[in-house]
Amino acid sequence: MSASPAPAGTAFVGCGNLGMAILSRAIASGALDAASAVVVERDAARRAQASSLGVRASEDAAEARGAALVVLAVKPQSFADAARAIGTLGAGQLAVSVMAGHSSAAIRAALGGAVRVVRTMPNTPAQVGMATTAVAAGAGATAQDLAEVRRIFGAIGRTVEIPEALIDASVAVVGSGPAYLFLLAEAEIAAAIAMGLSPEAAREMVTGTLLGAATLLASDGRSAGELRAAVTSAGGTTAAAVRVFEERGFSQAVAAAMEAARARSAELAGGG
Repeated sequence: MSASPAPAGTAFVGCGNLGMAILSRAIASGALDAASAVVVERDAARRAQASSLGVRASEDAAEARGAALVVLAVKPQSFADAARAIGTLGAGQLAVSVMAGHSSAAIRAALGGAVRVVRTMPNTPAQVGMATTAVAAGAGATAQDLAEVRRIFGAIGRTVEIPEALIDASVAVVGSGPAYLFLLAEAEIAAAIAMGLSPEAAREMVTGTLLGAATLLASDGRSAGELRAAVTSAGGTTAAAVRVFEERGFSQAVAAAMEAARARSAELAGGG
C-alpha cells in the first residue's frame, strides 16, 4: 500500500472579504504561491474571484485535507459543519484560524486531535494593506509556525504576537476596532453637515483629519494622552469639546463597548 502524499500548499476554507484580502495580498507579495493554493467557498462569485488570482476553487471542504497550511476563515457559527466536511488533519499540518470564539484546543479536537493550530485576529484594513493582526500560538504550534503565519499575514499589514488567552480581548481591540472609528467618522460627518458644510467637504475634512491624527500617533513617540493634551489648550475650542465628551462618559462608554465585544467573542463558540 503506497503512502499518502505529504501535505503541500495552502487551503482557504471560507473566503469572504477578509479572506480574499489576505489571499490576494499574500499572493501579490509572494508570501503564497497561487498555483499551490485552493479556496473552498460556497459562493460562486467568490470562487470566480479566487480563480482569477490563479487559485483553484472548490465547493468541497475535503479539498483542504491535503494542504500543509489550512486557513479557517468561516464564520464561527459555521465551523462545526466545516470541520466535519474537512475531516481529520494530521500533525504535519497547520490550521490557522481567523475566527473569533473557538479555542485552539477545540479547533484541534474538531479536526482529529493532531493538527497544529495558530489563532489570528486580523481586521478589515487588510483590504488596503493596513491591517493589524493579533497572532497567538495555539495547540501544538511551534516557533516556526508562528514565524510562517506572521510572514503570510505581514502581507496585509502589521502583526502583534499575544497569548491565546487574550484573543477575545484582541477581538475587541483589533477585530471590531475599525467600526469604532467608522462610527466616530459617521457622527462627525453628520455634525459637520448640520453645521453647514457640504457632504463632500465634510467627508474629506473628517477623513483627512482622522488619517492624519492616526499617522501622527503611529509615528510620534508621544502617547495618545500626550498628543491629546498637546492640542487641547486651556480654555480653547478643543478643551470645550473634550469637556463634553468627558461629561457624557466617553471613556466609560468605550470601555463598556469593548468589554461587550470581548464577552461576545467568548460566547460565540459556546465557550469552546
